[in-house]
Amino acid sequence: MKKITLFSFLFAFAFMAAQTTVTVDGSAEHIGYANVFETPANGGGFVFGSPWGVADIKTVVDPGSNTVTLFPNFNTYGDNPNDPFWVDQSTGLGNKVFEGNTFVENTTDLIGQEVTFEGTVEDFTLDTDYVVKAFIKVFNADFSVLKEESVVLTEAGDFSLTYSNVEAEDTTLQYGFAVTGLNANPDDESTLGNVVVGPINLSTSDFGLFSIVAFPNPAYESWTISNKSLSSFTLNLYDINGKLISAFENNASQDLTIDASNLKAGIYFANIISQRNTNTIKLIKK
Repeated sequence: MKKITLFSFLFAFAFMAAQTTVTVDGSAEHIGYANVFETPANGGGFVFGSPWGVADIKTVVDPGSNTVTLFPNFNTYGDNPNDPFWVDQSTGLGNKVFEGNTFVENTTDLIGQEVTFEGTVEDFTLDTDYVVKAFIKVFNADFSVLKEESVVLTEAGDFSLTYSNVEAEDTTLQYGFAVTGLNANPDDESTLGNVVVGPINLSTSDFGLFSIVAFPNPAYESWTISNKSLSSFTLNLYDINGKLISAFENNASQDLTIDASNLKAGIYFANIISQRNTNTIKLIKK
């Protein structure tokens, strides 16, 4: 078995701590933005882009369930059924391709860092005529340069994407979702479906050689480290910068509770060391 030295752990940890991870957060402030295009039959050209209400984009942000539910856009059709700009009066179909963006914006602590955006698609019923993607967008000061990482979501399951092209000119980072397709008749909402996204459920993660679970995660008050198989272990808790916050000794097959009530919201790392193995798990404080 490969020997893990303190130096190799600290080197690996320092590399990991340089990476910031964000996830879906139903309690975060979300912003809406729309890009509107002509339909392919009308040439597909860009028409305009504008800030847009999150509810009008038809995104439901639910702090209670910690989810974001994404729909096609309905308000442009519903508010303007007799306007040929938005509705083809001969076919009754929407007359524009609507890209509804729902995102969290950051201009402070995420700037200058590599950022991973991850989450879980909990339910996917969206009609195949629509495309939904998760994205990270990074802009310069006057928004004349856009760098983007994205992944198309097609089914239930976890997703992850990383922005690593960090430059001194970066000033604004956005992470979130876009739904693109024909602006739709509200009468068709039930048949066109939606996409429900939430944070990755870290409490059921497989921690490699350890049969150990951390819950709740994210947590407001405390984490419980459930130990069902290790004889005993030492746990060192670090912040995102690699600073040691606290250390714990845990006995055989006993759960360990970590008080998080006085910690700042953010990402922490628990390095767990037993007699034979070591591993590091990520903990999120809300």
